[in-house]
Amino acid sequence: MAKNKNNKTVTIISIFLLLLPFTISLMYFITNYLLNKNSFLYNNTEELSLINHHSFWWYLVRYDILSFLAYLLPLVITMLCCSRFFKVYHSKMLNSLSQENSYKEVMQKEIKLAWLKNLILPMILAIFFVISYLIFPNGIINKTNIGRFLYPFQIGHEYMNKIYPSLFVVLYLLIVFLYGVFITNLGIILSKFIKKLPILIIGNYIVVIILDNIFNFALAPIVKSLTKIDRMANGFSILNIYYLDGVPSLWWEFVWIIFLICITIVIIYKLYKNNDKIINN
Repeated sequence: MAKNKNNKTVTIISIFLLLLPFTISLMYFITNYLLNKNSFLYNNTEELSLINHHSFWWYLVRYDILSFLAYLLPLVITMLCCSRFFKVYHSKMLNSLSQENSYKEVMQKEIKLAWLKNLILPMILAIFFVISYLIFPNGIINKTNIGRFLYPFQIGHEYMNKIYPSLFVVLYLLIVFLYGVFITNLGIILSKFIKKLPILIIGNYIVVIILDNIFNFALAPIVKSLTKIDRMANGFSILNIYYLDGVPSLWWEFVWIIFLICITIVIIYKLYKNNDKIINN
């Protein structure tokens, strides 16, 4: 019971940490622009009409407070998604659960549960998209929105001009979910070697930063010189899977994160397949 209570507490804290920056950004915009009679937007309805729900949502996701806190997302994702798996693996719970079901079934269930928790962030993003739609029903994105006064309220991501904006939102939410699965997989891999949860959370973050720099400064230049693909600077960045800043395309990011997930799943399988040894230890 105590362990279940601890897991719920971790989940609640993680959700709060994810909700907080979006909520602050939204409330700040409403109070300082929409309700403030001295603000530029309040007195310029023409400029206000250029803001649409897609671009405003992208502002909340990408440009405002979360643009800084997103660098800490791997910490929150690891805490949210890996805590239960870590506690099960490093306690007598694994022995008890393995007596009721096979070791393989127990591990598959715990890993899938860790993956599913990554739906929380896309769900939060989807909720704020609905809120953005209620505030700004206008959904048109065109060149008249670009370069206007309150950048970046009036522009969305550049790929919103290349594909249907709502399709961009759906693809982005999928990519964010997969991003979380990859971070979770790294945490599950490190759980094999680390026996304290705080060290796991910090260690996983350090691994993400190290991999991000290796991919950015070693892999990306080599691939760019061989393929001549434009905008490859962040094409292999892990953190830019969330930001989508200077990436070749949405499909590129989708394939890249799928590749990373497949590699980490293979590593997880190799590490945890010896059930007798793990249970005895």
